[in-house]
Amino acid sequence: MSSFLHANTGHLLVNCYSLNSVGPTVESFSGPRRFLAVYFISAIYKKSGSAMSYWFCRMPSEGASGAIFGLVGSVAVFVLRHKDLVGGGKKDLQHIAQVIALNMVIGLLSTGIDNWGHLGGLVGGVAASWFIGPAWKHESTSRDGRRLFIDTAPMYKLFKIKRVPKQWK
Repeated sequence: MSSFLHANTGHLLVNCYSLNSVGPTVESFSGPRRFLAVYFISAIYKKSGSAMSYWFCRMPSEGASGAIFGLVGSVAVFVLRHKDLVGGGKKDLQHIAQVIALNMVIGLLSTGIDNWGHLGGLVGGVAASWFIGPAWKHESTSRDGRRLFIDTAPMYKLFKIKRVPKQWK
């Protein structure tokens, strides 16, 4: 899988920095299993996006940036789903849009950057997060004041997986 290959050391370092910037956030709200699922689905979607890349770009595509764009999409889905838990999320969504726009502009102004793969990864991350990402819904409040939430992600209905409530103060 070319998501583990990089063109040079600089490419690897930029992707490591980007992964370290967004990865812990996604893992903190989704957990390690969902994080990995979103990451790998986004990497695959980057390659699906490579069909567009093949038609429009004609350059080989490598690197983890499509999967990293998928993680950025995952943060956006989480913020949109949980506006009430993240204080409205308007600033978060503006920041996400700025990060995506900046990276796309850099891709347009630079040679060797595959924006089609980035878009494919972003779409993959959004789709995966919508389906498997946490979708917390307030269920009830316990006697000691803890709020009980249940995860209503679509995967639970489709696969009939038992959901375990989560508590927050």
